[in-house]
Amino acid sequence: MHRAPNLWHWVIAGLVVSLAGVGYDVARAMPQRTLPGAMRHVTHAATPAVQAAVLLQLDDCSGNLRMLHVLHRGSTSRHIQLAVIWYVGPVSDSTNIRTALPSWTAAIPLRAAPPAVVRQFASLGHTTTPALLVLDQEGRVRFTTQSPRSSREVAGLRRIIEGLTWIEEL
Repeated sequence: MHRAPNLWHWVIAGLVVSLAGVGYDVARAMPQRTLPGAMRHVTHAATPAVQAAVLLQLDDCSGNLRMLHVLHRGSTSRHIQLAVIWYVGPVSDSTNIRTALPSWTAAIPLRAAPPAVVRQFASLGHTTTPALLVLDQEGRVRFTTQSPRSSREVAGLRRIIEGLTWIEEL
């Protein structure tokens, strides 16, 4: 004998569907807990093998963005793509930050830094901004640094980034 579903069957079915939806949302959000996962949310399939991100705040835009200039110079700009600029601070800062950034960054997404991204940078020792993140061809964190403080550090950063973007032809 087959019984018609009662109210409890519908409640249980609703709970199962709801929990499945929550599980899906959690699984989808999990990659953002790592820096490479957060980068995957802003990159496109047709991007170069080496990608970078910058974490900054409005106060940095008054002259402490040397690393952006390094990323935009010479062969470096052909081998590495700045995929996202994350900022720390209120959403209202985004307009002022965008205005202060170099014009070549206009096409780069400017996004509020997810708390997990800020925590990951801090766990790597970067508790101040601006900070640079470079992922290798496999999407792993290859290099992080603070903004260079001198022309000598700028030159060193340029050499490091050039070394990271060089792919040996076998």
